[in-house]
Amino acid sequence: MKKYLLFVPLAWLLTFCSTAPASQPTPDVSSIVNATLTAIAAGEQAMSSAPASGIEGRLSYPADTLPAMRIVAFQVATGQYYSVDTVAGQATYRLDGLPEGKYNVLAYTLGSDAVPAGLAGGYTQAVMCGMGPECTDHGLVDVIVFSGEITPGVDIVDWLQPNFPPMP
Repeated sequence: MKKYLLFVPLAWLLTFCSTAPASQPTPDVSSIVNATLTAIAAGEQAMSSAPASGIEGRLSYPADTLPAMRIVAFQVATGQYYSVDTVAGQATYRLDGLPEGKYNVLAYTLGSDAVPAGLAGGYTQAVMCGMGPECTDHGLVDVIVFSGEITPGVDIVDWLQPNFPPMP
């Protein structure tokens, strides 16, 4: 009889263990971290492989040397602006990260001992005409930027318009 008393609790224990839901295996923490880092790296690679949108061109200034400048692209529809700074003597620029749209592009002197800050030059109709004496239209050109493309030839060489907008 004592033998049977020992089997009863054992039978209950076996019955309970066999009817209890099976526990799911816990994923290894290192595999979770590894999968997360892999997903982040794939997302960064996808973002970095997206083609840039922007503008680029030549710079000039009516003096012997080029001063440091701030190149500003004003979005025509919204007035929002994007900029990049150059260093003294830099003859070209590139402004990346522009949303698709139309822009007016200007350069502003950053100031030095020889050049005051805030003098403005632009990409105008006169630039497109060739900047000759017959080129009298100094109105800003609407530069179109398409998504994923760099718009070349936005040369800022017209410093003759006294009514460009002030540097933002």
